[in-house]
Amino acid sequence: MDDIAREKAQRTAPPARGGGAARAARAPARRAPAPAPVEEEEDDSGDAVADPWSREARELESPRSPIDDPEVLLDDARSFLRELEGGDRIAFWGATLVVLSCFMPWKETAEGGDFLGLISLGFISFLFAVATMVFVGLRARQVMTWVNPMLPWGAQMFCSVVTLIWSLVFLKLSSDTTLVPSPLGNAEMMNSSPSIGCFLGILGGVIAVLGSLMGLKRQE
Repeated sequence: MDDIAREKAQRTAPPARGGGAARAARAPARRAPAPAPVEEEEDDSGDAVADPWSREARELESPRSPIDDPEVLLDDARSFLRELEGGDRIAFWGATLVVLSCFMPWKETAEGGDFLGLISLGFISFLFAVATMVFVGLRARQVMTWVNPMLPWGAQMFCSVVTLIWSLVFLKLSSDTTLVPSPLGNAEMMNSSPSIGCFLGILGGVIAVLGSLMGLKRQE
């Protein structure tokens, strides 16, 4: 009986082992779980930061100045001209006319030809006209609030009067009616005569003086 039981056990054991092996072979091998994809953190701060070379970035980093941005200078000039009123505006544009006239001929001579106001004695009128414009700006912007308002006006009036007087003096000095041979042809011409720049300087000086007088009424 024992032999029969052992034979039955031997007959049934191998198929069991074989079936388990077959099932093990048929079972799919478990793979290691794939690593989860690492999501790159979006650098929002990088998108928010503007280009360091852009105009907006420069404006954020430092205040706008006329040296860095010429548009600031133009805006200041426009606002300044809008702030001028009455006599100040007249005086400013009169002095501006004198300054522009100095880039024109102020004197014509038979020997040397035309002389610009900047390279002749008209340069003195140029300096006082610029000073007149500066004092008009100081008064309009109320820069020197700690001094008597009459002091900037007095300086402006003095500069405008000197501009006018020196333009008249230059007119007298540049007039030499002595006739000399003309360099062109056989005609004769005056040795020296004032040019259009000198007359524009006189006109600008008169306008600047009138504007300064009207500014006195405003001060009162």
